[in-house]
Amino acid sequence: MRGALLIVKKEFMELSKDRKTMFFTFVMPLVLFPLLFGMIGKLGKSDKAERTGRPSRVCVVDASGALAAVLGASPREFQVVERPSGDLKQAIRDQKLEMALEIEPQAADKQRRQETWSVKAVYDRSDESSSLALDRLKKAVSSRDKLVVQERLKAMGASPQLAVPTRIEPDDAGGASRALGKALGSFLPYMVMMMMFAGAMQHGIYATAGEKERGTLLSLLSTSIPRSQIIIGKLLYVFSIGLIVAMINLLSMAFALSRLAASEAGQAGHAMPGLGALASPATLGLTFILMVPLGLFFANFIILAGIQAKNTVEAGTAIMPGMVVVIFLGVFSMAPGIEKMAFLPYVPVVNVSLAIRKLFSQQANYWEYTVALLMTIGLACLMTWLSTRLLKRESAIFKV
Repeated sequence: MRGALLIVKKEFMELSKDRKTMFFTFVMPLVLFPLLFGMIGKLGKSDKAERTGRPSRVCVVDASGALAAVLGASPREFQVVERPSGDLKQAIRDQKLEMALEIEPQAADKQRRQETWSVKAVYDRSDESSSLALDRLKKAVSSRDKLVVQERLKAMGASPQLAVPTRIEPDDAGGASRALGKALGSFLPYMVMMMMFAGAMQHGIYATAGEKERGTLLSLLSTSIPRSQIIIGKLLYVFSIGLIVAMINLLSMAFALSRLAASEAGQAGHAMPGLGALASPATLGLTFILMVPLGLFFANFIILAGIQAKNTVEAGTAIMPGMVVVIFLGVFSMAPGIEKMAFLPYVPVVNVSLAIRKLFSQQANYWEYTVALLMTIGLACLMTWLSTRLLKRESAIFKV
């Protein structure tokens, strides 16, 4: 094992000499995510403040004037504008106005007869300003309807509670921490897999196919270190880089997201659960244990593809399909309801995502966790054996 550790030391010493690579690998993520999410948060706040601070432009077709009082009572929320020329829906899509209202002609007569009358609201669901206009309309009409009902009940001499026979008082058994933990568990496996694979890929190519291009692999093989030790050393190096990069990226992202979420929660007047409420030390520890064999499996795949390649270009081309598969499996693991599929705990890599997802949603199934862990360890060991046997072949080393 001493020879493998010497190989790991050699690779890290070579990495330490490349300051640009060190910066982009270990320092850039610490700066990038807080800066990126901070900018997103500021732009979101600015857009929301601008959207909520101005009245919604509404075109009204109301011959009876049944809704004029409701719209006129809220000048800060509604601005009645003239009907634009052309198609109303196209005008809304062009953002000339946020909403168009069409009130049935007999609305005033129906209201006097205490009958229900309808309002047709034309809006654009994809536009947040247009959706806000509809929400404002619903709120204003709901308040007006409550007053109308109360007046009618009062005229009849009936109790105001006649209109509300039942009141529901919800009590969230899971709490905000479980809801956030479930959301975190849905996308965390995707981020872990993608970052671990991407972080190890370039360094794995450099340590295998790059050695061939630079002509240093033959010098390494001429030493007294056994070839099995060389491959294990390179494997440990690629695995360590992938794990370190994934941890740095996740910690930086967690810090940036927690600040963004705390800011949003503060604006909404809600308390933001801390990290301890979202994931216990046991959950984080079990997640890390799963990451170790998964990282070894990824590192083995990268080493295996890199050894067989003639140069770094060929190695990158060979590894890229693996990256696509990892992204696909990560996105698939985010789909709602996949935890109900009985066969998924026995599908490699996907079962790791499922186990992490259930850990964070406080629905841990330790049988499925054990299956995922043992299966991933088995695959990592199998890939290590294949990589070691391949390096012993002269055709793999001297491939031209």
